Amino acid sequence: MQSPAILGSLRLPVQGPTGTAPAQGIVPGQLLEATLEALLPGGLSLRLPDGRILQAAGSLPFPPGSVLTMKALPLPQGAGLRLQVLQAAPPPTPALLAPLLSGEAAALLARLQVGGTLAPLAALFQALTQAGSADQPEAWSKWLKEALTTLADPAASPAEATFHRLQAKEGTAWFEVPLPWAPGADPLRIWIESDREAEGTPTDPVHRVFLSVPFTALGEVRAGFELRASGLRVRLWLDEPQRLDPLRSALQDGLAGLGRPVDLQLLPLPPGTPDLRALAGAPALQALG
Repeated sequence: MQSPAILGSLRLPVQGPTGTAPAQGIVPGQLLEATLEALLPGGLSLRLPDGRILQAAGSLPFPPGSVLTMKALPLPQGAGLRLQVLQAAPPPTPALLAPLLSGEAAALLARLQVGGTLAPLAALFQALTQAGSADQPEAWSKWLKEALTTLADPAASPAEATFHRLQAKEGTAWFEVPLPWAPGADPLRIWIESDREAEGTPTDPVHRVFLSVPFTALGEVRAGFELRASGLRVRLWLDEPQRLDPLRSALQDGLAGLGRPVDLQLLPLPPGTPDLRALAGAPALQALG
């Protein structure tokens, strides 16, 4: 029997900061569903279905409005309860994000199929589709760059471009791009953020990129990159990370060619991990560990 993935944990002390008893009425082993209401200094606020508000200690990489399924476990020496997060559903999509998060890749693909002003991008898409694989790195690189440019162009993508302009003001970006060689598969999803943590300064800017892409042989692969003056951190998550062990040296050498120290780790992707779309609009990410 497979154990459920643990997506994070919180603590409910015996006595809360205002003298309340946040763990009262919750027993070890109980399954709870709660909505993440707000992020607080050193913790967060949870709303139970009965309207009760809990203040828990800890942090989670999910935005406010997410619905969490948690299991209560006792803390040592009667110190309270630990809430293990087993599932996390992202909040409802705001109206402004609807054209984007409900299918930016699908919308781009539909427009490509009618040609018009996107004819050059459509021709490149057709060439990659006929190739039937991702073994043309130069063509794929060009396709990706032109697709991102198209989605951010008000003339070509009026609905999506509005969102991208707003995100750019915050130093973030979210893109969905269809994979030409994998019709019907999930798109390539990309989340980008810059200087969102306190240590990101003009003299030491911090840039992060997270992406997820489906592969036939490997399943879903997620990658996280963090670049700063001190070096590059890279994390790859996949169902069976040991399958990339033979390529570890080649990956390390290729990344080292960028001229900065590299910290590379291959990690398992827990089943049930929230979709990468759950990161859009979230606070500064701590997912790289």
